Amino acid sequence: MTLSTADRLEILDVIARADWAATRRDADAYVQLFTEDAVLDGDQGHHAGREALRASVGPIWAAEGKATLHLTVNPVVDDDGPEPIARSVLLIIDPPVTIRTTAIITQTLRHSAGSWRIARRTVGAPGLE
Repeated sequence: MTLSTADRLEILDVIARADWAATRRDADAYVQLFTEDAVLDGDQGHHAGREALRASVGPIWAAEGKATLHLTVNPVVDDDGPEPIARSVLLIIDPPVTIRTTAIITQTLRHSAGSWRIARRTVGAPGLE
């Protein structure tokens, strides 16, 4: 699959919006960025489908504390497979500037309902693929 520049920009926008929704603790906005059959997996468990994602993110975000920022760093989009894969580093920061955690995020995206959506988001420890 070869992505157009517009597709790449839309994919990067979806990734940034997911972390912005997490910063705002907006589960509804977050899950709307995912396909109906999406999977969220990693250190916090395995959650399949939008409703499972909606139910799982609240407790995950609550464990971070009241005010954290989710920052996407160095996103790269690979389009050499059947579906694009975006890899990035996630920094979770406690303001003013304390890094709470870092993670490697791998996301598979699918064009669905007229826009790009996350089909799988895997959260891993730094240094892991």
